[in-house]
Amino acid sequence: MNKKLMALAVAGAVAAPGLAVAQTSLTPTSIVPSPGVASSNGITLYGRLDEIIVVNKYSSANSSVAPNLPVSELKKGDVWAAGNALGFRGREDLGGGTAAWFQLEIGAWPDGRLEASATTGNNWGGRNSAIGLSSGVGDILIGIWDTPYKQTFGVWNSLTSGGFSSAGITIGNGDTTGALPAFNGTTGAQCNNIVSNATGTPVTTTNGICVTEAPSNGTGFSRRVNNSVQYWSPIIGGFQAKLMTALANYQQPGSNQLPSGLPKAKEYSLSVAFVQGPFSVGAGYDAHEGLRPGTGVGANPNPKDTAWQIGGKFNMGMGEVGVAYESISYGSNNGSLATPAGAMDLPSWAVNGRLNLGPGALWASYSKTDAKSCSATNTVIGSAACGVQAKMYALGYDYVLSKRTKMYVAYNKIDNGVITNANGSFAAGSSYYYIAGPAANQNGSSGGLAPGTDVTSYGIGVQHTF
Repeated sequence: MNKKLMALAVAGAVAAPGLAVAQTSLTPTSIVPSPGVASSNGITLYGRLDEIIVVNKYSSANSSVAPNLPVSELKKGDVWAAGNALGFRGREDLGGGTAAWFQLEIGAWPDGRLEASATTGNNWGGRNSAIGLSSGVGDILIGIWDTPYKQTFGVWNSLTSGGFSSAGITIGNGDTTGALPAFNGTTGAQCNNIVSNATGTPVTTTNGICVTEAPSNGTGFSRRVNNSVQYWSPIIGGFQAKLMTALANYQQPGSNQLPSGLPKAKEYSLSVAFVQGPFSVGAGYDAHEGLRPGTGVGANPNPKDTAWQIGGKFNMGMGEVGVAYESISYGSNNGSLATPAGAMDLPSWAVNGRLNLGPGALWASYSKTDAKSCSATNTVIGSAACGVQAKMYALGYDYVLSKRTKMYVAYNKIDNGVITNANGSFAAGSSYYYIAGPAANQNGSSGGLAPGTDVTSYGIGVQHTF
C-alpha cells in the first residue's frame, strides 16, 4: 500500500472526523476534506452504506436480573447497519481566505429498522451537522458534532470493519447522541422524551415538559452532542487542536429542582493530534457536570465526571497497528449520604491492527476494561459494574472489490464479567454491547443487554462509500 495514501488517510481522519468510519486505508478515495477546507465552492453529496448479516449467540443469563431472557443459551440471526449515513456539504468562498460552509447528515437504514433506538439520528441534522466559518486561524462551527474526545478515537482506531470497533463500546463506556439532558424534579429521573405512538405528541412529566429532542446519556464518553460550539485550529506541521462546549438549553428552573439542588448540565471537551509520516498520535480530555445528579436530600446534584485518553497508530507499509489507553473517573453523586454511591474509576486499553494480505487485509482488535475504586459495592455506571472486568475480541478480513466497495467477514466476542456474593449467587455484571447492533432480548425488540451476558457474533457484510 502506497505510504502517501496511508498518510493521507490518517490526515483525513484528523481533519474530517465526521467521516472517520468510512476513511480506512483500503478506501483512499473516500477521504473527503472537512467542509471548512474544501478546495472549491459547491455542494457535495456523500454517503456510506454498510450492511452485515450476523448470527449472534448470547450466553446464559441470570433469571433473577434478566427475567426477559431465557436461562438457556439464545441464538438468533439479524441484519444490521454499522454507522450508515447520507449527507450534503457545501462551501462558499467569502474572500480574503475566509469561507462559509455547512454539513447536514442523516442516518440511513436499508434494512428498514424503524424502532426509536435505531432512528435517533434519522432526521436531517441527526448526525454530524453544523454551519461554520473557516479562515487562516481555523474553523468555528455550531451544531451537532462528535466531541473532540470522540474524534480522538479515529486517530488510533480506524482499522476494523462492520461496527466491531471497541471505541464507543468498551472504550468510552458507551456511545450516545443528543442534547445535554434535563431532569424531572419530582423523582430526579431523566426526561426520556418519548413520543406517544398513538397521538404523536410528546409524553410529559408531572412536574415539567419533556421535549421531543432525544437527550444524550450521562455516562458514555463517546458523545455526539447537540447545541455544541467547536473550534478547530489549522493543521500546522501535522498538529491540530480542537475545543468544544455545549449549551444546556433545556434546563428549567423549578421544574427540575431536586431536593439537593438544581442540576446544571455542562460539558467541555478538547483534543490534540499530530500526524507526521507513518505516525499519528492523539490525546483527548472530556469533563461533564450535572449529567448524573444525585436525587436524595444531601446528594450531589452536579457530580463531575472526567475522562482522558491517549493513542497512536503506526503504518508499516504492509499494515498498521494502533494502541490506546483511557481513564474515566466518575464522581460521587450521593454526597454525604449514609450509603454513598455513584463514584468509580474505569481504566481501559485497546490494541488493533491490519495486515495487507492478498486482495484485502486481515484485521484484529482486543480491548479490556476494569471498574475499580468504587464508592459502594455493586455500583453500576453505564455498562460498567464495580469490580468487574470486561473484554472484547474481534477478527476479520476485508476483501476489496474496488476503491469504494469491499466485502468482509468478521468474528467478535464481548466477554462481560460477573462477580458473585459469598454464597455464590449473582451480584453484578457488566453489560457492554454493540452501538448499532441487533436487539439483545428474546423478543427481538430493542433492549439493554442483561448484566453478565457474553455475546459472540459471526457476520458477513458489504460496505460502499460515495
